[in-house]
This record gives sequence, C-alpha cells and structure tokens, in this order.
Amino acid sequence: MTFMWRGVSETLRSYRQHFKYLLVFPFLVALAVASYKIGHSSSALTKETKLEDTLLHRERRDVTVPTENLNNMKQGESINRSTPRLYEHNIGGAVYTRWGRTECATGSDAVYRGVAGGSWFDHTGGGSNYLCLPLEPIWGTYNEAVEKGSKLYGSEYQNPSGFGLNNNHNRPLHDNNVPCVVCRSQTKTSVVMIPARNQCYNGWNTEYTGYLMSGNVSHKGRTEFVCMDGQPESDPSGYRDENGAVFYSVEGVCGSLPCPPYVPRREITCAVCTK
Repeated sequence: MTFMWRGVSETLRSYRQHFKYLLVFPFLVALAVASYKIGHSSSALTKETKLEDTLLHRERRDVTVPTENLNNMKQGESINRSTPRLYEHNIGGAVYTRWGRTECATGSDAVYRGVAGGSWFDHTGGGSNYLCLPLEPIWGTYNEAVEKGSKLYGSEYQNPSGFGLNNNHNRPLHDNNVPCVVCRSQTKTSVVMIPARNQCYNGWNTEYTGYLMSGNVSHKGRTEFVCMDGQPESDPSGYRDENGAVFYSVEGVCGSLPCPPYVPRREITCAVCTK
C-alpha cells in the first residue's frame, strides 16, 4: 500500500511540473514573437534612416549655406533633419534686368552688361519689348546681301522726369543712350517688378527702385513698361539724337484708374523685388 501511494505521489508531482511548463509556454511564445517584430522593425527603420542620410548627404553636397543664413540662425539651432530645410531654398537664381545702370545691387552678380534696344518708336510692326543687348555679339550664319524684315535699334531717354542725376555727372539724360545690366541674385529665387511703389512689400528684398517708363502714346509702336533705375547712367558714346526704341516717363489717367489713390500728372514709381 505504501508502495502504491508513493507511485501516485511521484506521478502527481510530475504532472504538476509539466503543468507549470504548459502555463509558462504561451507567455514565452508571445515574448519571442514580440521580440522578433521589434527587431524586424528596428532593422527596417535603421535601413530607412541610412537611406535618408545618404539622400540627404547627396542633396547637401552641392548646396552652400549662405553666411547670412548661418548668422541668422537662433542660438543652439543646428542644421539637421529636425531643422526645417529653409536654407536649402536660398540658392539664388532670380534673374532681372536693371535698366539704366551698369552694376547690379549688392547680393547679385552681373550676367552681362549692355545697352537697351528694340524696334523703331514709330514703326507699326516688329518687336514690342525692350532688349538688353550685350556688347559682345556672336554671329551665326549670315547674309548681308538680303535686307531683313525686322529691325533692331538702340535706345534713348526722352524728356525723363523725376530721376536723380548723380550717376550721370549731373548732366541731362535727354537723348542719351540707355545702358543696362542683367543680374542674377546669389540667394533669392523669385523676382517681381512692382509698379506704382518705390518700396517692396514686407518679406521682400529691394534690388532697386525707380520710375516706370515706356514708349510714347502718340507713337505707332507699342512697348512694354519697364522699371528704370531712379539714379540712371547713360552710355557715354551715345548722346546724339538718334531715337530708336525710346523711353518716356509714365503718368496715370483718372477714370478706370482709381483716383485716389492715384493722382494725375505724377510720375509712376516702381521697384524690383526679390525673395
């Protein structure tokens, strides 16, 4: 009897041990599955982060951060993925023509310098826009024996008013040829010419200000409105009355143009702004 009871006791003890393992086993399985998922996700995240870092390095490799942007960064701010990449957009590229001058504003580089030109002021056809013509033309195939149907002339100021004469040795601008320079901003990507203002709107950088000019309303030819620098120069080799594509000051006419805010007989200002 004692022998039988001892056998039953050992059997029950064995069952209890196995039952304990059965209770623990599902927990161990769940823990293993969770560990696998975490490890897999971490590996994928690491690969994705490495890919981001590689692409980011490629993007930044040819990007120069302007000094002014670094100086304007808040104390303790660093350039990393947690910082908005605003600095990457300040890579320049805005191009504009500065009419009446031979130098660009600070922060812009001269693409080329030249003289203003266009169609003859009284022709009914031809081009209608002013051009900044470089002084180093390069010719392709040409035939001087054939007269061309469209003509290109130089330009002159015609009775300009409101302009400063400091850059023209205080001499009158009338009948003088008009210089120009094409500029590219080092840090700005957008450019706009704003008529009737000699100040840019908030958030925009002023490249130059001046007065609006175009052809004369009594002439047959039509031209665009351009912003002539407020302190213009003149081409020293061109002071004779030779006409061509001429520049006149612009005034507003009340009616469909609201007055106020506009006032008749006042020279219309302008500003070239970048951002």
